[in-house]
Amino acid sequence: MPARKSPLERPRRARSGARAIPVAPLAFLAFGVVLAAACETVRAHEVTIVDGATTTRFATTSAIGEYVELPGLRNELRLTLANYPLSCERWVTPKGGDVSLSLTIVTPPDVKPAPGNYPWSGLPDKQAPLHDPYVLPKALLGDRSRLFEPGGGLKLSAVSLDLHGSVVGAMAFEYPGDGARPATRIDGGFEVKICRSSPAAH
Repeated sequence: MPARKSPLERPRRARSGARAIPVAPLAFLAFGVVLAAACETVRAHEVTIVDGATTTRFATTSAIGEYVELPGLRNELRLTLANYPLSCERWVTPKGGDVSLSLTIVTPPDVKPAPGNYPWSGLPDKQAPLHDPYVLPKALLGDRSRLFEPGGGLKLSAVSLDLHGSVVGAMAFEYPGDGARPATRIDGGFEVKICRSSPAAH
């Protein structure tokens, strides 16, 4: 009985007249499909949002980012995490059961977002020049919008602002409550692909 060939053995040369299927074009085709989708979908991360007695947990099946420079005013890195399909081309309003969390990282005009800590300590004075970076967290829970009270912040561990670049970080927002307003918390990691980058011309 002949020995069974190992699947790791190199296949024999194709017989005369037989057409071999090229492997490289198939690999490039698969790579193109992955690249086209990379802007809008990444590896899922779990995010937890606590708002008083309500706790919402969701996996980020969509994560998109936009970087915009406003000369003389500020720079904005806008990250959106959601548990439903999002597009870089148009906004999709969440429906019942959908959750979307937006994180707007704002830096002074001469400072680009980079790895480091970004606090949420309240909006700065609009009449004064921006000196310190901050992050603004806002959630859409179905048809309900929620801007969270100041407390905590996020940490960016990797930042590439180029088109198709990525931003990696972790959230640790927390507000202890004050009797009139409930305690809130947002935590979880994220990895966002930049789908739109508009640096100012220099």
